[in-house]
Amino acid sequence: MTAAKKIDATNGFEAMSAFNPDTFKQGYEKFAEGVSTIADFQKSSLEALMASAGAFAKGFEKLTSEQTAFVKASFEEGAAAMKAASTSKTAQEIVDINSGFVRETMEKNLSQVNKVAEMMIETSKETVEPLTARYSELVEKIQAYRP
Repeated sequence: MTAAKKIDATNGFEAMSAFNPDTFKQGYEKFAEGVSTIADFQKSSLEALMASAGAFAKGFEKLTSEQTAFVKASFEEGAAAMKAASTSKTAQEIVDINSGFVRETMEKNLSQVNKVAEMMIETSKETVEPLTARYSELVEKIQAYRP
């Protein structure tokens, strides 16, 4: 048991002997550099988050504008078809107008679904891009500190 205490005392003495103003200064500088690096990383991460939110808002605004224009045009086309059907003279004209309107509406709706899907994919990519870059940098920093 005394041998173990002697080894601990020796190790403690060696540790205290290695602790001097120069090693303290080096340790403090390394610590300060690490804190500065973390602060810079956090600042950049916040900027990336804000850029991501901005890209999402911009994409959502474009999508909303597109949908509003589409609904307005659809309403106007429906009103025009209703007016044309109400002024027709035969039942066959009404059926033809209605059939044409339904066919065109279905084609336009399918086209709009594809357009909206593309816009959503583009918005998603633009939203995730800044965050992906930050994540990649985080992984690189973690890899750099690995022993």
